[in-house]
Amino acid sequence: MEKTNHILKGLGYSYILTLATLLIYNLALTFTSLSGNSIAMASSAITTASSAFGGFYASKHIKEKGLIYGLLVGLMYIVCLTLIVFLAKDSFVFEMDILYKVLLVSLAGGIGGVLGVNFK
Repeated sequence: MEKTNHILKGLGYSYILTLATLLIYNLALTFTSLSGNSIAMASSAITTASSAFGGFYASKHIKEKGLIYGLLVGLMYIVCLTLIVFLAKDSFVFEMDILYKVLLVSLAGGIGGVLGVNFK
């Protein structure tokens, strides 16, 4: 049960980090001359980093099987995010780009998990 709590906390912290970082990025887009052409790259970087942080947090507190728990947090993170996008859009089309993001974000969670379990 304690492992589940750490996994869910890692997932929650991932979303908090995502929201905070996206807010800062949106403020930078609004109040500076930053181009809107970087939105896709920035959102990809933000979600990847947030997933890695969630995996790091969960495995740091669980203290075992960092790759497995990190991958789990990353996969849960991107699946929930994809479901939110699916519900928000009028026409959702599953493309290879989505599969690429699922793999990238899950792998980032796994790497964060490996780093977290070995972090002293």
